[in-house]
Amino acid sequence: MWQDVPGLASLRAVHVERDRTAGVFTIESASFPLVAMAQNWLVGRGAAPDRFTSRTPIGPADRETRRVETLLRETGPERFTVHDDYTYTTEPYDIWVIATDTRTDDPQLPVRVFHERRQVDDDTYTLREGHFPTVDAARAWTQDPDAPLPQPRTSPSARAAAASRGNSRSAAGPVVSTAPTPGPAAPPAPGRTRTR
Repeated sequence: MWQDVPGLASLRAVHVERDRTAGVFTIESASFPLVAMAQNWLVGRGAAPDRFTSRTPIGPADRETRRVETLLRETGPERFTVHDDYTYTTEPYDIWVIATDTRTDDPQLPVRVFHERRQVDDDTYTLREGHFPTVDAARAWTQDPDAPLPQPRTSPSARAAAASRGNSRSAAGPVVSTAPTPGPAAPPAPGRTRTR
């Protein structure tokens, strides 16, 4: 679904509850920039996280994309406070979301950017996360979404735990999402045209 204002979230989650006795339906809906965030909202209203199916040929490109999506879909709604999001409707079809982690493992990097990009030729997309000290620093990154996303620093104990699991990269902890609150769109990145 498309909104009339460039950059607004283009997905709509709809929760329908049927009252057979009264013969009525109760309908609730909300907009989201990422599919996994919409699914998280539906899970909070009783949907089973393992029952979602996709009717699109476009799929996740790799394991990291699936990991971030699973965390966004299946962890409760209290952890993240969403500040901004933007959806581009022209190539490369970027979507980014800026959120503060209320239970961050690193209080010096409490802000996350979730960045989705579609690979048109392969009918796939990637979803990545970056860690920032402030919302302003995260907004600055959105002006150049081709730049690398900063990764979390790991403590010696976290690195040792990751090594004992045979994994050189420590997990940053679970990621969840709440419904984004509407806010002003960020200024466009240089050289990018945002259109609907």
